[in-house]
Amino acid sequence: MTTVPPTTTVPPTSSVPGGGSGPVGPVTSGKSQPAGLAYTSTKGVTAYAKPGALVVAGRDNYADPAFTQVAKAGGHVLVYLDPIIDNPHGRYHTMLFEASECGPVVPNWPGNPKASQWGVLSDFRVGGVLQNKLGCVLEKMVAENPTISGFFADDVGSRSWFPNIDWNRWSASDQQAYRDGAIAVTRTMRQVADKHGLIVMVNGTWTAGGLGPSGGGYPDAAKDGNALADGGMVEHHDGQVNFFGKYACGDQWAAQSATTRGSQLMYSISMSEADRAAYAASGCFAYTGTQASYDAVPAPWGEFHPVGLPAR
Repeated sequence: MTTVPPTTTVPPTSSVPGGGSGPVGPVTSGKSQPAGLAYTSTKGVTAYAKPGALVVAGRDNYADPAFTQVAKAGGHVLVYLDPIIDNPHGRYHTMLFEASECGPVVPNWPGNPKASQWGVLSDFRVGGVLQNKLGCVLEKMVAENPTISGFFADDVGSRSWFPNIDWNRWSASDQQAYRDGAIAVTRTMRQVADKHGLIVMVNGTWTAGGLGPSGGGYPDAAKDGNALADGGMVEHHDGQVNFFGKYACGDQWAAQSATTRGSQLMYSISMSEADRAAYAASGCFAYTGTQASYDAVPAPWGEFHPVGLPAR
């Protein structure tokens, strides 16, 4: 999962054609409610089998019956995909990065920059192999998992915060290629999501500002948020609610979504219950949770309520 260091320049600590049926009713997040990230285990997932609940399934556990139970009860399941780090673990990552029915092997970013302990940066530049394969992989995910509500796009942001990449030493042209590639990833996800009435949640920053310090939002770099994503995750940024509350409320989120139509669904994961409560109280997060690790989904901290997304 993405780790962003607390600094003073980052988070302290194209028009898309309509498709699909869109929401059953207006999407309104209301007061914050529980959510969980089931990256490695499905332990605790069935407690989220309630209308409006949200769980994120991992690389290789997405087919577990627990997720179907959540969806059939009116909850929402997103399936994890990281197109940025070349780590082929899991069916859809293997399909994306290795030779498959969707296309040839995806090369690494020029120079083979090691992003983190989890792998090397993939070449996700516009016009490359990954961009050409991504839509096929997403369609496979939808066809094979008919009860999901969308995609969870890990590490997809307008600039790198990977611990092993010194962003400030990258040339402006390489920084721009990174940003453009990330935008293209979210555009493809948006097109597939709109076709099927799904949502896209990104776990990567789209912070207002210049290319070097912040990466910028989309389409307006001077605004927070990505209009192609229905929302974003704020992961383990305890004590930074003043920054991320404003970020989450940015009016650019979901502006180009045919599913949520400008109503963002933001999700924060905190290390402590006090911090979770602070994010919930900010009024900008549809979902909040306390989860220090991903070996189990925490027990729901409160009640659930529908947000207007289509039932599956």
